[in-house]
Amino acid sequence: MGLSVPAKAATPPPVPIRPGAAPAGDPFQGNGDSDEETADGTTDDGPNGGGDEEDANESADSALHALTCLEGDAAGAGRRKGVQRRDFLKRHRFEVSGIGGFYASDTLSSTYSYGGALAYFPSEDFGLEVLVTRSPVRFRLEEPFNGFDREQHFTPGVAWQGIASMMWSPIHAKLRFSDETIVHSDIFLVAGGGKTFHDSVQGLTWEVGAGIKLYLSRFVTMRIDVRDFLLPQEVLGRGRITNNVTVLAGVSLWLPG
Repeated sequence: MGLSVPAKAATPPPVPIRPGAAPAGDPFQGNGDSDEETADGTTDDGPNGGGDEEDANESADSALHALTCLEGDAAGAGRRKGVQRRDFLKRHRFEVSGIGGFYASDTLSSTYSYGGALAYFPSEDFGLEVLVTRSPVRFRLEEPFNGFDREQHFTPGVAWQGIASMMWSPIHAKLRFSDETIVHSDIFLVAGGGKTFHDSVQGLTWEVGAGIKLYLSRFVTMRIDVRDFLLPQEVLGRGRITNNVTVLAGVSLWLPG
């Protein structure tokens, strides 16, 4: 007598699910635009979902991050600061400077010099400057010989100098003095010509040099200049082209144009 075994019910094949659609019979079935969680735990927004919104948010975050890097985050202490905007622009502005310093001459004795300068900037990188200085002039090498013949061959005096120059500022830099203090600056080149008024000078004076300006505030600037004044000079009957290397420092005030 045999035993009959009931037949096993056949399992229906799985129904494929289209991306973006809920399984059949799901009470939370959407219209194809609902979010669907993927295998890696992220959310798929579907073909008409929030993909564009996410791209827009990412673009906004990237722009905000770039702005933070450029301008510095005032709220986040200790964050690294990158390139900041200039404190102000020189274009169409006047610069009034008071300067002074020392110079070393090839023929005459080294001495001091002081004066002032007025500059105008038609553009941000180019400027025109007029420099006026006053310097005492002496020839100390003659003094030992004066004890023999009791004659004064070189008379000490005062030299006035007027120079018209062109200025070019190709480099805008920053100097960091502390974690919270960053000073903007310009490195500039200068070249020009003019006249030195003294009996020993026989012609025009030419000038080349360079310097740096530190912008302490929007209206006050500290400057340091190194310039070489080339001029034909005759001392004790001997003429030559001399170099007069001058180091000047001063403070500038900025006026609107």
